[in-house]
Amino acid sequence: MLNEFAHLSVDFLLLADRAEVVNGKLYAMGAAWERIGVADFNQPLTISFALGVLVPWNATNRQHSVVLTMHDADGQPLDFRVEASFVTGRPPGLNGETQRVLLAVPGASVVLRGPGNYVLSATIDGMEAKAVRFTAVAAQPGPPPPEPPT
Repeated sequence: MLNEFAHLSVDFLLLADRAEVVNGKLYAMGAAWERIGVADFNQPLTISFALGVLVPWNATNRQHSVVLTMHDADGQPLDFRVEASFVTGRPPGLNGETQRVLLAVPGASVVLRGPGNYVLSATIDGMEAKAVRFTAVAAQPGPPPPEPPT
């Protein structure tokens, strides 16, 4: 039976332009933003996510689930859901230590309803573990390209 020390927790949840985990290391570009410019709210926006989950020793060797969902400032859910499961083993040489599991979603598509505030939530094993807020704004058009030399 799991005891009070067996609860998993989210160490961090990051929004990123690109994120991936390779050989136990997190690689991220344009990470930890909280404001994003959107060119067209009618088109899907591609966002990456990175998640660090702390797994206590007595919660290892069990399957765990992570679910990412998104809602707007009024609490209305968006059509967005990412599910994953993982098992953390007990490597030799570790005895009773908490382990950090790194997970990344390198590119998920979501259609935002328009400019405003949004929340990305992570649940672990059915319990809300972490939420991050971000703001979407209409992207400002860039300057026109320079005139070619005549």
